[in-house]
This record gives sequence, structure tokens and C-alpha cells, in this order.
Amino acid sequence: MPRNILFLSSVLLCFSLSLAHAEDDYDFDYDDGGGEGQDSGGSDSGDDYGFDDPIEAGGSSGSGSSGSSSTPSFLQGGSTDYVEAPRPRKKLTPQELEAVREAENQRVWVLQRRPFLKSDRFELNTILSQNINDPLITFYTLGAQANYYLNEQMAVGLRGNYTLNTETGSFESVIQDYQLFPQVSRPIWSSSLNFQYTPLYGKFSMFQTWIFPWELSARGGVGWIQTFIDGHVLVTLGASQQFFLNRWLAFNIDLDYQVFQEVTSAGSDEGMLLSNLLLGAGVSIYFPLDFEYKELK
Repeated sequence: MPRNILFLSSVLLCFSLSLAHAEDDYDFDYDDGGGEGQDSGGSDSGDDYGFDDPIEAGGSSGSGSSGSSSTPSFLQGGSTDYVEAPRPRKKLTPQELEAVREAENQRVWVLQRRPFLKSDRFELNTILSQNINDPLITFYTLGAQANYYLNEQMAVGLRGNYTLNTETGSFESVIQDYQLFPQVSRPIWSSSLNFQYTPLYGKFSMFQTWIFPWELSARGGVGWIQTFIDGHVLVTLGASQQFFLNRWLAFNIDLDYQVFQEVTSAGSDEGMLLSNLLLGAGVSIYFPLDFEYKELK
């Protein structure tokens, strides 16, 4: 009998503790219309929290309720964006800086600015050339050319040449072998007005250290040539390859082809079509000596 009384007392004690603890439970129900923690009037009782209530701007849940019915602050999301503090950069030693510079110098950029601009600049070009297509006459030409660049591809210019010529050994052989005096055309000077166009542009590396931009241009023009016999209208075609050394200096390889109608004697109507092919080299100076980039690229 005492054992039964003790067992019944334990059961009643556990039941009373469970009822007392039920008021502190959290309400995880999705439906606030009923469930535990509500009285007959439909209002919440106890310390339950409504986790399914929306959080308003003021930080409370429900329809303006506060206190026991609001969502606790530790369960609400914050609106502050946390940014990681910048980490201090490691200071490079002089040896490390030199290694970075060396690696950057060896790096070749595929897309980059043109290192040399010609638009709206004047070019003064000096050329020393020699004819390479006449077996009887050898002449050297000292020439100069002034160009104005309309843009990076097109230019108009004026070209002038002064010529010093001598006979070759073949000229003397013709006289000795055939007892004939060859009739040759010896130019004295020439000038022409030219239009120049640059279709090709590139760059090359020398000894994996220096990078030189280069371009290939073609030109055509008309002018006048004065020979020992008479003066004639001249048609000229040419090509030039430039290697830019800095922002105002360039080295040129020049090829010039001159075509004109030479006569047998002064005042004669009989003539023949002659041509001179000149191969030369020279340097160009650009004015102004410096330039500015007007665009980002």
C-alpha cells in the first residue's frame, strides 16, 4: 500500500511540472489562429514567440504588437553590410622590385596603344639612293621629302632629288668592242607631288629587349625630271618601310620607280620610254617632336 501511494504521488508531481512548463514553450505553429498558448478570447498567453509572424520595419512582428509577442532581436536579421577590413600589403624589398620590373619588361602586350602617332604632323625625310636597273650609267641621288599626314594612314608630300652620275665599265666596253657611242639618259634633278598610303603596320623585337614599330607605305605621284637632253613629265611610284626609333625619329628603306619619255636630241619628236629604279635609305624627323593621345585606345 505505501508503494502504491508513492507511485501515484510521483505521477501527479510529473504532471503538475509539465503543466507549469507548458507556458514557457515556443510556438512553432504556422497557423496563429489556434493551438497552444491561446485562451478562449483568441489572444496569446504565456511567453510564446510567434516565429511565423512577419517582421515589420520597426523590428516587431504581428500587427504592431511588442513585448512578449515580438520576435527576439537575436532571431532577427540585420541590415548592416559587413566589409572585411583591408589587409596591409607586404612591402617589397629592392630585389623583389627589380624582379617585378624585369618580368614586366619581358612581358609582351597584345593589345596596346600605337607607340608612334603621325596624324597632323609633318615629316622631313632625307634619302640617299642609287639606281639598280641601268647597266651603262651609275648615279647617286640625294633626295628630300616633306609630308603632311592627314591621319595615320594617308599623307600628301613633295619630293625632290639631285643626281650625280657616271658611266659604268659596260659603257666603256660597248665603245671599245662595237665602236659605238651609246646614247644614254643622264638625269640631273627631279621633283614630284605624291600621295602616300600606309596599308601595313606592325612591330618586331630585337634581342628580346627592344620593340620597334614599323610600317609599310606605298605612294604615287607626278612631277618633272631634267636630263642632260631635255626636261620631261615624270610619273613616279614607290614604297617605303619605316622603323620608328623614338617619338620623333625613324629610319627608312625607300624604293622609287620613275617613268618618263626621253627624246633622242633636244627639240626632237622621236623618243623612247625610260625608267629609273632607285633603292635608298634615310632618316625621318617628325614635327612637332612630341604628340598626345586624344583617345583612350
